Amino acid sequence: MRFLRAGLAAALILVGLVPAVAVAQTPLQLTTPFPAVVADPGGTARFTVTVTTETPERVDLSVANAPSDWTTNLRGGGSTISAVYTSSQPLASGQTAPAAPTAQFDVEVQIPDSATPGANKVVVNAQGASGASSSLELDITIQAVQAGAVTFTSQFPSQQGATSTNFRFEANLHNGTNEQLSFNFQIDAPTGWTVTAQPSGSTQAVTAVVNAGSTSTIVVNATAPSSTAAGSYPINITAVGGPQPVQVQLTVQITGSYSMTVATSDQRLNAEVNAGGTTTLTLVVTNTGTADLSNVTMASTPPSGWTVTFPDIQNDTIPSIPAKNSVNVTAQIQAPSNAVAGDYVVTLRGSSTDGNSSDSIDIRTTVTTSALGGLLGIAVLVLVAVGLFLVFQRYGRR
Repeated sequence: MRFLRAGLAAALILVGLVPAVAVAQTPLQLTTPFPAVVADPGGTARFTVTVTTETPERVDLSVANAPSDWTTNLRGGGSTISAVYTSSQPLASGQTAPAAPTAQFDVEVQIPDSATPGANKVVVNAQGASGASSSLELDITIQAVQAGAVTFTSQFPSQQGATSTNFRFEANLHNGTNEQLSFNFQIDAPTGWTVTAQPSGSTQAVTAVVNAGSTSTIVVNATAPSSTAAGSYPINITAVGGPQPVQVQLTVQITGSYSMTVATSDQRLNAEVNAGGTTTLTLVVTNTGTADLSNVTMASTPPSGWTVTFPDIQNDTIPSIPAKNSVNVTAQIQAPSNAVAGDYVVTLRGSSTDGNSSDSIDIRTTVTTSALGGLLGIAVLVLVAVGLFLVFQRYGRR
């Protein structure tokens, strides 16, 4: 019985030693968090590989067992490499022993368009200066590309507004393939328009990088020239970079631009009126925009006691002025009878709620004395002179 217990204890000791041997760190290791990926024909499979050694040293790298028509590159620091040098990182807070020396590099496998569905293997070999070696197997499964793997859509592809509006669209670019894709954008817009397409949150990027299975929001800004007439205008944005180009079709409905001018028919900005009298001006109200103006209201700001009327239009309102057309309006300015001779400013204004368009002119109005008043003054002076003459004739000799 004693021998049986001793044998069991020895067996347990031996079993306890087995895991320690299995997990003991080798002098040189190659590891990657994702050693097996699914890729599409014509795509690129990427792996981030970590090299771990017992002491800092140079490790030479090479690729073996790759399909003959595939291209495999080792990348590091922005260059193609063939070796790395491992180094230890400084001790972190609370760390009692330094970590093993490491280095990282990327494996890029370019898959030809002719690749057929199935399993493939790429092997990366490492040879350390200390004599240790290791290999890492990377599994790449080719999957046939399905139609519609990349989509480009907008929930609100049509907008409407005035010519001066900055139209902003959002489109969803979905990458349904098995790899990360980089997209450029081709813009087909009406002549003279300013249109940009950029990833959301960026004002400088001209490409969008979309991970496998992810969606990126693309912001499209469109501005029409000021002379753009009312109408419907298509804008097509094509994303290039996936298995095949994809396009989102957007539409801008321009309602036109709204602007107007108010001027006199003879371009004069001055008038004369007698105190208590009326002077008449012909105003030209022009729709200088590309959309019709409705309910154009005429108004004035005269001096206190003055009156301005627009007898040609009802309720001081022009019902409509078509784009690029004009309407003549008569303005009657009446000065009060007690107006003192001099210059006065009368403001005449036209406005419409369409696009908050308006314009105004100032008329310098000169008040003169009336002809009847002048004659009455002369008559008074004559009577006074005659009276004085008679008085001197009668009493001057005494």
